[in-house]
Amino acid sequence: MKFSVTGATGLLGNNLCRYLIDQGHTVRVSVRASSSRRPLEDLAVEIMQGDLESPEFTARFLDGVEGVFHAAALVWFGRSKLDESIRANVDIPRRIGACCVNNGIRMVHVSTTDALAPGKRDRPANEDDLEPPKSTANYVVTKRMAEAELLAMHHRDGLDVVIVNPGLLIGPYDWKPSTGQMILAATDGWVPLAPGGGISVCDVRQVCKAMLVAFEKGRTGQRYLLTGENLTHLKLWRRFARLAGRRGPIGWLSAPIAIPVGLAGDLYGKLFGETNVSSPAIRIAQHFNYYDCSRARNELGYDPGSLEVALADAWQWLMKHRYSHHAR
Repeated sequence: MKFSVTGATGLLGNNLCRYLIDQGHTVRVSVRASSSRRPLEDLAVEIMQGDLESPEFTARFLDGVEGVFHAAALVWFGRSKLDESIRANVDIPRRIGACCVNNGIRMVHVSTTDALAPGKRDRPANEDDLEPPKSTANYVVTKRMAEAELLAMHHRDGLDVVIVNPGLLIGPYDWKPSTGQMILAATDGWVPLAPGGGISVCDVRQVCKAMLVAFEKGRTGQRYLLTGENLTHLKLWRRFARLAGRRGPIGWLSAPIAIPVGLAGDLYGKLFGETNVSSPAIRIAQHFNYYDCSRARNELGYDPGSLEVALADAWQWLMKHRYSHHAR
């Protein structure tokens, strides 16, 4: 089959392209003129240069394919860049969805667990837990908007769409890097305090396998959580540190510490430009972002894989490509 894939230079999109090619499929990817081609150098993909904000380019990008995996997004956990976030995270998937309706193409839309309500330490959330929103961060707001738009198009226009909500992705081919930034922070230096909440972590390669099954067998108009091991940030960051034989965090950011850190980040943002250290971002990290992926297990045969294997492979890839000073 022939697929179009967005976000092909990112951790998920790059691993997805590799998996689709390994399964014998033909892959077309979109890149902007400013994007690095390095992640695509060893991949037998058709590269189309253009901007998905253009309806004409979007139509050409989807012409002749049987499915599209939309993995591109702007990840920004502050309150700035709202217009940019809406264009990237709402307008583009809406435009892709409209093209899919017109041409009878199935769409697999990559959302996030951050579009759902947070779980609890003793009760992971599922796909039907939508309220309350985790945060006012633009990433959360716009990813929720995108899901609502696509599901409305499904009910109104017959859009054949399956939504997947991955957890924190770990694995190789993290070119930018994304999650790799956390691994490098814990292995190249010492992080004394981890965020206070928890997160659901999974092997990016297992998520890619489930995404293809979601295209083949997933129920249209349905969400599927593609998550994994639920553990505290403290335990996760200590695992990161062990990769390099370093000391992990000694504790976590309790609310009396986390709230001032977020406010300090807000003040810094007003003075010098917002970063991802802000009150909305800190609020997300303090939640127990635990999720139950039973629906994907039962309907897609999803297996989150081993976190230890994913961590080891991610670390070895970062070392091989000299992202860490340990490789120098």
